[in-house]
Amino acid sequence: MGLFLDLINVPVDATNEALEGLYKAMSDGHGHDGGGIWSPHESILIRHLVELFTQRGLLRLETVQKKFEGWITGAYHKPTASPVTPPGMVSRWTKPELELARLYLESLPASAWKLDDHMMAIELVVQTYLPEDALFAEADWLATKAVMMGKVQANMDAAAKPTPKQADAILEMLPSSMTHGVALSPPAAAVLVFARARAAEHVRSLSESVRHRMRSVVVADLEQRFVGGAPTGTSSLQSKLLDEFGTLNRDWRRIAITEAGEAQLQGFIASLKPGTKVKRVEQYANACAFCRKIDGVVATVVAPDHPDKNPDTMVWPGKNNIGRRASPRKRVGDVLVERDPDEMWWLPAGLAHPNCRGRWVVVSEAPQEGDDPDLAAALAAILNG
Repeated sequence: MGLFLDLINVPVDATNEALEGLYKAMSDGHGHDGGGIWSPHESILIRHLVELFTQRGLLRLETVQKKFEGWITGAYHKPTASPVTPPGMVSRWTKPELELARLYLESLPASAWKLDDHMMAIELVVQTYLPEDALFAEADWLATKAVMMGKVQANMDAAAKPTPKQADAILEMLPSSMTHGVALSPPAAAVLVFARARAAEHVRSLSESVRHRMRSVVVADLEQRFVGGAPTGTSSLQSKLLDEFGTLNRDWRRIAITEAGEAQLQGFIASLKPGTKVKRVEQYANACAFCRKIDGVVATVVAPDHPDKNPDTMVWPGKNNIGRRASPRKRVGDVLVERDPDEMWWLPAGLAHPNCRGRWVVVSEAPQEGDDPDLAAALAAILNG
């Protein structure tokens, strides 16, 4: 039985955004194959990296959730003889202001809390357990390790198949920050700069999303209970927060998979000599239609300033699908027309879309020279040791 949606009375721009949203939703990996985005990454080189970043982030989110629940249930209440004046609601508190907020909230029984007290508790737990400097350090760590893993692959024998234990040893060997004197070619160094900035922006955005989601849930819950009167059977605030944190956990996992994969692939392409032949591998459960189409495609690595780039047969550092479209058609007036090729997703150097798990492998018959003989020797020692 078919499902038909009549969009003729919807504005053109809204129609095109709806079509794009549907195609992208079918590609992002949500709700697929039972395990979905939680299944181990197919690339052994970044599998442990993705899991470590995921585990550390989920632990931070769980701590925010549990600490806030402790505050609103009165677990941290400490009666005091003298009243405590709270700090103002600024965008970022100093350590003394964080301590003052904690003392103020401890002095209040949960039954006496007003809306502003709930908002202060949210700010306290987010600033304490999702601090901006720590999140940026996590982003730097993920981006640096992932880009360096791209360089590792470029300096590794194409036939090498490291074991998980060997991949862990390689990961441990790599620098954890771009401030540690990372040795990269100019294209790979540029890839790292942007990978680090992109990862940092995503984790900062997630921190703001935690604030926003928690505030929205608390405001709606308190309004329902103390203004409108909560109906019998209304779920508790804790259960509502649990649902929100389920979504936030998936958001963090998406950052781990997407940013690690993008940085590793771009770092790999940027570390190869121009002229190297590479093959796309998109072999994992429920790959989207676009990724299945590019699976097995062989492309030639070229410099970003190559004068005659062919997007169908060439890849270069920085080639991505940002600003391009997944939907094959767009609405013009009252009809749908085919999009021009230069509007559509193309063969990227990195991932095709968020949650993508695509990879590259070298297919040139002759062994490829990497850009770092010392790194190649260190890898050989690990792989042959």
